[in-house]
Amino acid sequence: MRRELWLEAGLWLTIVLWALNFLAVKIGVQVFPPALFIALRFVVAGPLLLALARRTDNVRLSRRDILPLALTGILGISIYQLMFTTAIQLTDVASAAILGTLSPVFAAIWGATTRTESLRPGNYLGVGLGVAGAAVVVAAASHVASATAPAPLLGDAAAVLGAAAWTAYGFISLPLLRRLPPLTVTAWQSTFGGIALLWAIPVYWGQVHLSPNAFAIFYSALPVTVFGLSFWQGATTRLGPTRLLTHLSAEPAIAAVAAYLVFGTPLGLGVIGGGAVSLIGVYLARAGHAPSTRQPEESSAVG
Repeated sequence: MRRELWLEAGLWLTIVLWALNFLAVKIGVQVFPPALFIALRFVVAGPLLLALARRTDNVRLSRRDILPLALTGILGISIYQLMFTTAIQLTDVASAAILGTLSPVFAAIWGATTRTESLRPGNYLGVGLGVAGAAVVVAAASHVASATAPAPLLGDAAAVLGAAAWTAYGFISLPLLRRLPPLTVTAWQSTFGGIALLWAIPVYWGQVHLSPNAFAIFYSALPVTVFGLSFWQGATTRLGPTRLLTHLSAEPAIAAVAAYLVFGTPLGLGVIGGGAVSLIGVYLARAGHAPSTRQPEESSAVG
């Protein structure tokens, strides 16, 4: 009983940390271009994740695993995080958080298209609600630029593309997750993804004026990535990704409320209503599905 309580407390702590990361990234990209922010974040997080994985798993790789880990790291870390960070830079936090949760909807579509899952009517209803709710969010929040959302339509598009990239990353990573420990896979993918963005350091460093905003990099790297991802991987292994969707569904609401309190970002009825419909769709899209093979842990996407 005590272990279950600690697990539940840890899950909600992780969700809060991830939700607040939307704000941290919003603060960080005021000073750091998105590519540089991500490069510095994973230069810090990658080696720490490897060290953590080494304590519990074997982090040595065979030759056949190096290239797949590097390519999936580029997709799941470099590309996905670039879309995620760009979305937060260009649109408001609430829209980015809501649209970023669409990966289960894309996963259901992928699973049905490739016949790796047998979907039920409720899953199809979830896909429809997820798409419809996302459309309402975009329509409600993307027509007026503001200081906190300078290019909302582009930011919303980046958030949707990021969710699609995370879904593809999850499915493509399946062979690796079948033969390697999840934390080892994540650690190496984070390392390779960070290495792929090292070019951003010499390119953008001269444009950066160091300020207290730099704390955002360490927040994103340490509590969000190293602690949050490590804990989530363990919880996902014990409980399964679908069961954790309830926790993940709270992330956009926490992020939106925090953005309102910190930045004064208004929450319109369109964003609230569309977000609620979309999140119901996200839950239904993954609830009670019948997998034909082991499914990707799309619920472990981190901000």
